[in-house]
Amino acid sequence: MKSKIALLIALLPLLMAQCQKQDKKETMELKEYKYKNDKRIVYGLDVTIPGPYEAYVNDILVEQSNETGMHNTLINVNQAILKSGTYNFKIKVYPTAGEEKGIEPQTLSFLKVGLAKYEKIPVGEGAMPGTYQYMESYPIAKIDKPIPFYEVTGKFKVEVPYELEGWSKGQDLRKMDQKVLQEKVVAYYQKLWNILNNGQGDKWIQLTNTRKQETLVFNYYLKEELQNDLTKDITKINDGKQMFIPLENYIMKIYADGKLVSLERNIHTKEMNGKPLDSKGWSPLIRKGKKSGAVDYPVKLYLPENSNDFVIIRK
Repeated sequence: MKSKIALLIALLPLLMAQCQKQDKKETMELKEYKYKNDKRIVYGLDVTIPGPYEAYVNDILVEQSNETGMHNTLINVNQAILKSGTYNFKIKVYPTAGEEKGIEPQTLSFLKVGLAKYEKIPVGEGAMPGTYQYMESYPIAKIDKPIPFYEVTGKFKVEVPYELEGWSKGQDLRKMDQKVLQEKVVAYYQKLWNILNNGQGDKWIQLTNTRKQETLVFNYYLKEELQNDLTKDITKINDGKQMFIPLENYIMKIYADGKLVSLERNIHTKEMNGKPLDSKGWSPLIRKGKKSGAVDYPVKLYLPENSNDFVIIRK
C-alpha cells in the first residue's frame, strides 16, 4: 500500500503537467501584437444597396447578403487588408424581390457606395466619438433598362498600424489540377465537418489558431476579449454535437488571385430547420439550431509555399 502511495506521489507532478498542457491546448494562448502606433483605424465601404449583394476587396469576398430590400451598412474591410497600401474593391448587386427581368433603373437610383474610416474604441466594437470620417464617394452609372446584375468598382488607399503575412506566401491554386484541388479541399472540409459534428471544440480551435491570431490584430481586439471568444466557441461546438447537416450542395471558389479557396453553398433555400433562411453562399459546414434555424462555419484556406497542408486563414 505504501509503495502505491509513493508511486502516486511520484507521478503527481507528471499528471498535473499533462493537465496543464491539455488546458493550454484547449484555450489556445494568443500572442500580444506590437502595433506601429496607437491609432486603431478601421476602414469600411459605407453603402446603401437596394437588394442582394456581394462585396469583394482585392478579389476576396468580405461580405454577402441574400436578403432583399434596402441595406444601409458599413462593410468592414480590415479582414482583407494585410498592410498599408492601395486596394481594389467590387460590389456586385443583384435584383431584389419582384424584379424578374433584372435590376430596374429606378431601383439602381438608390445605390450609394463610399469609403469611410474611424478609430475603434479600446474595448468592444464601435467608433471613438468624433472619429468617423467619410472619405470618398464612388460614381454610379445610370442604366436605361433592366440588367441581371450591376457592379461598382474602385480603389482606395489605407494606412494601418500593422502588417500581416496572411495568404501572401500561399501557392497559386489556379495552377493546380482543379479536379485534384477540389478533391483535396473537399477532403479537408470533411475533416472539419467530422470535428464539428463530433463536438471537438478543442481541435477546431487548434485548426483556426492562425486565423484567430490575425483577427486579434486587424480587429484590434484585446487578447482577453478574443480569449473569451475562444472559450465560448469551444462550448458552442461541444454543445452542437451531432447537429450538423450533411456536407452537400456546394461549389469550390478561388479568391485572392489564386491564393485562397473555399466551398460555398450553390443553391437557394427558403428555410433552414424551420426558419426562413436563404443559405446560398454559406459555408456547407452548417449546424442546426436546437429549436430552429441554423448557423454556418465559414473558412477560407490557403496552401503555404512548400507545403501540402491547408491553413485556415479567414472566414
